[in-house]
Amino acid sequence: MVQNIAKLCAAVKSGRIGRREVMRALGLGATAALAGSLLPESTIFAGAAESSAGGNSVFKAVAFNHINYQVADYAKMRDFYVNLYGMKVAWDDGKQCSVECGEPPNAIYIRPLAKPLDRPAGTGASANWDAQMGGGNVDHFAFSIENFQLDSVGAELTRRGLDPKADGPYAWSIKDPSGITIQICATKGVFPGAASPTAKESDGTKNLGALPKPDGNGFKAYAVSHLVVNVPDVDKCRDFYTGLLGMKVIYYKPGDVFGVDTPGGPVCFLKFGENTFYLRKSQHPENKPYVAHFAMAVENFNQAAAKAELERRGYKPQADSKFGWSIQDPAGMRTEVAGRGLPEHVAADCNGANANCPGGPDK
Repeated sequence: MVQNIAKLCAAVKSGRIGRREVMRALGLGATAALAGSLLPESTIFAGAAESSAGGNSVFKAVAFNHINYQVADYAKMRDFYVNLYGMKVAWDDGKQCSVECGEPPNAIYIRPLAKPLDRPAGTGASANWDAQMGGGNVDHFAFSIENFQLDSVGAELTRRGLDPKADGPYAWSIKDPSGITIQICATKGVFPGAASPTAKESDGTKNLGALPKPDGNGFKAYAVSHLVVNVPDVDKCRDFYTGLLGMKVIYYKPGDVFGVDTPGGPVCFLKFGENTFYLRKSQHPENKPYVAHFAMAVENFNQAAAKAELERRGYKPQADSKFGWSIQDPAGMRTEVAGRGLPEHVAADCNGANANCPGGPDK
């Protein structure tokens, strides 16, 4: 028993597990009291955060530069994000576009589907909703970093064996450990298709005056609240993103404690700037990675008012804690209207799962 407790304490200090996982491993009652005396409440999430806060990282992520979203009807999706979230069309060449909000800009690139969708197999009503992604597809996403310099960033990515590919003068493309393409970018200067030798930014800015603008009746998005990606190896991806981009762990649940599976694990939430990046275990039949959903954070969020507005617009919002409502966008993918602090609430108060929120998923 003493050896087990020592191992648990070491695991918490290293950031591999939190106090809740220790409680499960030791059991409740007298042993829980012992665990509580050894592991103060502050270690529930702080252990992982302290050890994985990016102290050895060379880059500092400050925002989601863009999420590359492929859909059947780009104009319909563009108008959805403009009307519902009050996002600005920053670039549109008549075939694809970028809508954005916040500073540094958080953008969604809306582009035509490039290939047939590869979706996890559902299991009816019991299927994880995160895996029911509808008819849209996120094939890559990008991070803005501080003090981007093309040559020095490329040299460091090469030194780390990441085989960077130039994506215009303001970005490099690499693969993360799951095989998903990500980009390391400057905060500004990137636009859809910028990697093409013939690309001109003016092709997508010259006709912006004729495109739809927010009418003031929707929400006002200021950032991507969170992006959820399901990967084969959560721990490997966690270490990659904290080590390369300085992201901070605000929640971590391991896949097992002393060889015993933990329900819903592994799960990890990574914070950077106004954004949060959720890593969850892949549910794909072939263990492939995929983006499950993303959420927009809006100003002055009010739970009751947000629900009423979504219902007025004909949606059927589902509670995602007291700081968010989930709906489906025109392609059928889950999106969320989120208030400030939703990731922290789901992490701390809901133990990483909305169903475990005190009082229910909408509390």
